[in-house]
Amino acid sequence: MAELKKVETSEAKHAVEIASVVIFIYLIWVIFERIQQYMLYANIGSLADMWARFVEYFLIHILPIIEILGVIVVILSTIGIIYNLRKLNKIVAEEKLMYGHDEDILGLGVDETFVNEKWEKVQKNINSLNQSDWKLAIIEADVMLDDLLKASGYHGETLGEMLKSVEKSDFVTIESAWEAHKIRNQIAHNGGGFDLTDREAKRVVALYESVFKEFKII
Repeated sequence: MAELKKVETSEAKHAVEIASVVIFIYLIWVIFERIQQYMLYANIGSLADMWARFVEYFLIHILPIIEILGVIVVILSTIGIIYNLRKLNKIVAEEKLMYGHDEDILGLGVDETFVNEKWEKVQKNINSLNQSDWKLAIIEADVMLDDLLKASGYHGETLGEMLKSVEKSDFVTIESAWEAHKIRNQIAHNGGGFDLTDREAKRVVALYESVFKEFKII
C-alpha cells in the first residue's frame, strides 16, 4: 500500500544540529587548549594552590566562552523551533483539508470511528435518483482527489498536471485516478449534454473509492 509522501526535512533543523556539533567540538578544543596553556606556564605550588589557580583561570578565561556559546546555541535552537512550528502548522492545515476533520496527526492513534464528511456527501449524491446528482458526486470526488494530491506534496496548476508527476510505485491506483478524472472532465466540459447512466456513475465513483482507500482517507 503506497503511503503519503513525507514532508521534506527542515533545513533549519539541520542547520541547528550542525551548528550545535561544531560549537561543542570548538568548546572542547578551547577548554583543552586553555588547560594545556595553564599547565605549561602556571607556577604550580601545592595541590590546593593548583586547584585555586585552575578555578580562577576557568572563571576568567573559559566560563565567558561557555556563556557566549550557550547564548548562540539557545538562539539557534529558538529559530529552529519557530521554523518547525510553522511547518507543523502547515501540515495540520493540509491534513484537515485532506481528511475533512481533526485527524490525529501526531500518530497517537487513529480514531477508527471517524467518517469523512466529504465522502459521505459523494455517497449521498451517487445514491440519488437524479442524473445531475450523479454528476455532482463525481465532481466532488474529483475535488477530494485534488486535495489528496496537494496534501501529499504533488505540485501542478491542475489535477492532470499533478497526476502526470506521480510515480506509479507511490500510487498503485494511479490508472483508476486517471480514468475517473477523464470522466469528470467530460462532465465538466459537456455539462448537460453528457449522458451518464446510473451504472456508469457508480463505476466511476468506485474508481475514486479505490484511490481513497489506498491512501486511507475513507
